[in-house]
Amino acid sequence: MDTRTIALILIVVFVFLLFITIGFKIKSERKRRSFTNSSSERDKNINADNYEVYNGKIKPHVKKPFFAGIPSWGLALLIMLLAFVFLMVVSDIFAMIFRISEDNAVGEWVFYVLYNLIIAVGCFFICRQNPKSILYVPVLCNIIGIISAIVERNFWISSLWIVICSGWVLSIIASIIGAQSGRKKVISVNK
Repeated sequence: MDTRTIALILIVVFVFLLFITIGFKIKSERKRRSFTNSSSERDKNINADNYEVYNGKIKPHVKKPFFAGIPSWGLALLIMLLAFVFLMVVSDIFAMIFRISEDNAVGEWVFYVLYNLIIAVGCFFICRQNPKSILYVPVLCNIIGIISAIVERNFWISSLWIVICSGWVLSIIASIIGAQSGRKKVISVNK
């Protein structure tokens, strides 16, 4: 099969998985909101200053962000899709605007470095939020690069494999640092 066909098939599969994740998030939000207390219990548990009372402790009522309910594997697939769209779409737009030819390796390397940085930053924040996800987040975020290393014949011949493989190492290092800072944050909150 042609590499563009394989890439399109992979995009469709990952978009499908992303929609499943978003559906899971919406379903869990509906279940969470359906367990409302009676009005007397609500008045007893919530102060007038928008603070909630839990076991005698007053905590501010903070609305969780939208991505808080999405599992780590869903966020990893979202980061992978975002980085892939950046790599393919934005690099093509810049190549057309600035008339960068396909033979220009420097322009190509710049976008692969930015692609790797997007993935590394995503791995850091996901693993900081959920330190146990360090085992699969770097793999899911880099799945397109891993598949291209396996499928493409000329991957290891060109010098581009250096940039891609260094991105894998960078995402693993960022995941380790994120997991360590996430564990420290949990320990400091528990003290």
